[in-house]
Amino acid sequence: MIEQVGLRGDVDAHNHAMALPIREVVCELVGLLGASDVAALAGVKETRAVQQWMEDREPQRPHLLRFALQLVSMIAATGEKSTAQAWLHGANPGLGGQSPLALFRSRPLDEIQRPLLSSARTFAARAL
Repeated sequence: MIEQVGLRGDVDAHNHAMALPIREVVCELVGLLGASDVAALAGVKETRAVQQWMEDREPQRPHLLRFALQLVSMIAATGEKSTAQAWLHGANPGLGGQSPLALFRSRPLDEIQRPLLSSARTFAARAL
């Protein structure tokens, strides 16, 4: 069964990710990517931390999680959540051959925001 995700453009995805309580941001990310990918994005080793964020604990990098939700909801708008997972893990020529996940894990957010947003926009535009 294909899980349809509501269509979100740049501005809608941004507004949505910024308006939600961080607990809901994490819940949506887990729904789209799974707890292991959310842990990897946030730079934690165990999914237990992700579970705690969905319950009562504040994550260390909420801004990164909000940005990740913005991007993956733009990508998932193409129809399947697996598309967002594939984009996150795939070697991306627009990112120097690196995957978005590798960039999230290895570089400061202020260095990767612009190229990741550009990559997500390009991917979402082609997939629709």
